[in-house]
Amino acid sequence: MPKKLKLTEFQTNLKSELEILYNQIWQYIESDQKLLSDEDVNRLYDEMAQKAHELHMSLKDSGHEPKHHKYMIENRGCNLEDERFYEHVHLVQDLLAFVDNVHINDDSKDKTIGKTFTLKFFTRRWQYIEHYKITRTEKGWDIKVLGDSYSSNKSISTELNHLLDNDGVCYPKDINLFFEWLWDKAAEKGLSEAKVQAAINKLGKWISECEKKVPREGVFEGLI
Repeated sequence: MPKKLKLTEFQTNLKSELEILYNQIWQYIESDQKLLSDEDVNRLYDEMAQKAHELHMSLKDSGHEPKHHKYMIENRGCNLEDERFYEHVHLVQDLLAFVDNVHINDDSKDKTIGKTFTLKFFTRRWQYIEHYKITRTEKGWDIKVLGDSYSSNKSISTELNHLLDNDGVCYPKDINLFFEWLWDKAAEKGLSEAKVQAAINKLGKWISECEKKVPREGVFEGLI
């Protein structure tokens, strides 16, 4: 059962003002016309951050300090009590959600730190399925290939890219974004080993499809 906070009149008014600013920013983000000037957008973000900070501190003072997911705090790169912390629409979204359910931003138990997975993909140069061993760490991923180990960040760049480039593998340009997303989701949702491996299997298949479809015949022969 969600536990909703009982707000004071002051906090209720703050929340209402914050919701208005939050909705205005989302309307801007989703608008194709981008009618607001950069100055107006910056003003909206500043006002939203100030109101969110004020609500955060008021809730803390009343014994209900807002919670945020650990990975969101790390990605933001500043302290929760820094007014700049709320210059991000998703953090304000989480703050508003916290008021309606104080447990909604609780972190799930991270189940896969230290676990090793296999990234499998086809290589045209060697005509076989390559296997990279990838271990999820506190800060990102370790990758092991032919006895050599490399420590990397959440996006596994630039180590994965360097290894793929050395093998002449053509891979999707957004592959690092997907590895970072997977790392964050594994932390946020407490994904099981099986679910993380299944996701990595999809990324390996994506690399294989990209590698198989690259033109190498005719005028492109010898390029890669």
